[in-house]
Amino acid sequence: MPLVVRRVKVMDIPVLESLEQETVKRFPSRAHWIETYRQLMEKALSEEPEGLLVADYEGRAVGGAIARVRGAHPFTGATHGRLEALTVAPAWRGQGVAERLLKEAEAYFKSRGCKVMTHALPADAGADGDLFKATGFNVAAWELERPL
Repeated sequence: MPLVVRRVKVMDIPVLESLEQETVKRFPSRAHWIETYRQLMEKALSEEPEGLLVADYEGRAVGGAIARVRGAHPFTGATHGRLEALTVAPAWRGQGVAERLLKEAEAYFKSRGCKVMTHALPADAGADGDLFKATGFNVAAWELERPL
């Protein structure tokens, strides 16, 4: 049975959260990300559940994406969709799952009139950023911070 991308089911939510927790373990600087991920998931479930995508292999969630239509982009004015999160099970990384989820998110955004897809990466993304560069993403803005 091939990998399919489908809409989220209630039974997927704990699995996706577990996959995201595995990702967070690789990045100690993201200590509070899992709470943010839960909030993004809850908001998407209540406002735009069709944008919650799951990579499914033989009935098992092996990856997921949160895709939200955001309206006019603050810099360009183009209607845009924002990829809020993208996660893949460690055993499935490097097997095209993330690329497939990105393609499905793009199709979702196009179907809703979006002209641009955006995604924010933390500075410690490392090789994860290579996926986005390889699939046509460009750096469009910088978010800078400094401790006070």
